Amino acid sequence: MMAALSTGDLLRRSVAWTLGHAGMLARLAAPAVAFALILRFAIDWLWGDEVAAMASGRAPSGIGALAVLLSMLVLFFAITLIAVSWHRYVLRGEMAPFPADAGALRFFLAQIWLGFLGLVTAVAGLFALSILFGLVGGPSLLQSFVNGGGEADGVPMVLLAVTVVTTVLSTVPFAFYGLVLPAIAIGDRGLTAAESSRLLRGRRLAVLGALVIALLGFFVVAIGLGFALDAILPEEEGLGLVSLLIDLASMALTTVEVSVFAGVLSELYRSLRLPELARGSATPE
Repeated sequence: MMAALSTGDLLRRSVAWTLGHAGMLARLAAPAVAFALILRFAIDWLWGDEVAAMASGRAPSGIGALAVLLSMLVLFFAITLIAVSWHRYVLRGEMAPFPADAGALRFFLAQIWLGFLGLVTAVAGLFALSILFGLVGGPSLLQSFVNGGGEADGVPMVLLAVTVVTTVLSTVPFAFYGLVLPAIAIGDRGLTAAESSRLLRGRRLAVLGALVIALLGFFVVAIGLGFALDAILPEEEGLGLVSLLIDLASMALTTVEVSVFAGVLSELYRSLRLPELARGSATPE
């Protein structure tokens, strides 16, 4: 029987990989970051005005909505490439920058599947909590948070609470099926969603805690980084060096966040799946 992995163990091991191999992480992520920056810059250059008009509410724009969707897909694909590269490095010591192969495509689709499950879980959970708050008079309490005393530096506390709850709920599927991601990254097709759920049984709270702490931690860092960049960098009209620096800083932070999140799942895979493969009680196919 494997020793139980605590939330702290998972985070320490994952962060140790990121900090101890920061140079390797930069080399692995650089092609994907460049790919994302170039394509997103092109999207902004082609349809930036439409996106700005849509965001300001001046005019609805189908082209603007399409541009936002394309930009999100580019970012999501870059995250996939970084995560696959990091899983392969952590678990196999393999150098695979920009792994645009069939495994990365399956990883991309698996992330969409887990993201959809997370969306359903979050919506259902928030709906249930709304009913619960309604039964105990919650709506008036939430309104009082927004209207007075419930703000910290202009940020409504209710918004922060909803962010935390949504993050927790949307991450729940990863505490059941998250092991499929490192398995797909290294070509272990024998690990199904059901097998992932079996391996993570009894460890779900520790896994959920580690992933949620990582996500919320980087959320706070991203807010701080945004304030810092806003204070340091001059205002700029349209595209230019400032927007490029902001995108670069954002992608750098995203890279570190992806490495920590993927590192947690890789450590779980190493501790739970690899021993079974070594004993021959499971087949990687």
